[in-house]
Amino acid sequence: MKINAALLPGLRRLGLAAVLALSAAHLGADTLAADTAVFIQTDPQAAVIARLKAGTAVTVVGTAPAGWHRIELSGPFEAYVQRKDISKSLDVIDGASIYTAPSKTAAVLSVAQKGDKAEVVGLAPGDFCQIKLEKTLQGFIAVGEMANTPAENKLAFSPVAPAAPAGPVTTVGRPVPLNGNSADTPRLFAGKLVLARRPILNPNPLYDYQLVDTSGRRFAYVDTRRLLLTDKIETYIDRDISITGTVRNTVDGKDLVISAESMVLK
Repeated sequence: MKINAALLPGLRRLGLAAVLALSAAHLGADTLAADTAVFIQTDPQAAVIARLKAGTAVTVVGTAPAGWHRIELSGPFEAYVQRKDISKSLDVIDGASIYTAPSKTAAVLSVAQKGDKAEVVGLAPGDFCQIKLEKTLQGFIAVGEMANTPAENKLAFSPVAPAAPAGPVTTVGRPVPLNGNSADTPRLFAGKLVLARRPILNPNPLYDYQLVDTSGRRFAYVDTRRLLLTDKIETYIDRDISITGTVRNTVDGKDLVISAESMVLK
């Protein structure tokens, strides 16, 4: 490492500790020479948690086995949490496992801690919700000979937010941007739209429609009053759809309600 000659007198006065600190700071930063996969473990068959472009500056931290560097990554990241670990206020419960895929056998990306910023962005297969996680995480990149190992793993999560519906001819209402962190910011949800009224189980529902997951369980009621209807709502009943809208709790706090602003057949 080269040190500016103008700094030498000051470093001599501060002693060896200053030189070591400057060296550590220099070694902690690196720039990627090629597109690089970031793995959750030091194994080329492990889940890929991000793909970084050539020229990206990365921060190397801690220690790692030979052929690997441990680096820090900044969010937001897309991840998955079991529905039972989502509170009525739409927060991820402290201590909940956050997965790289909607499966309990998937790799655990992180464990929810107090102060983490996470928001529900949609339904996922099974008993899972997809979340956007704002958190600094650590992963591993291969270096040296290991860097030539092909990584065919599917990306476990991406720092890029999902795109809004494109708005084909089956769209009801208007497309809504999905950025920002406000509770009033529209989000994208997916599931099957069904009638909420059921003679025995739910004879007097709060709303006429509800969004259910693949197992048929209600994720949220759907409030359609804000939809600009250009097609009949019956077109979407018992069909897989994507809904853009804001989400809130019911008055009693027992259920969720999506105030739909657009609706698209999948």
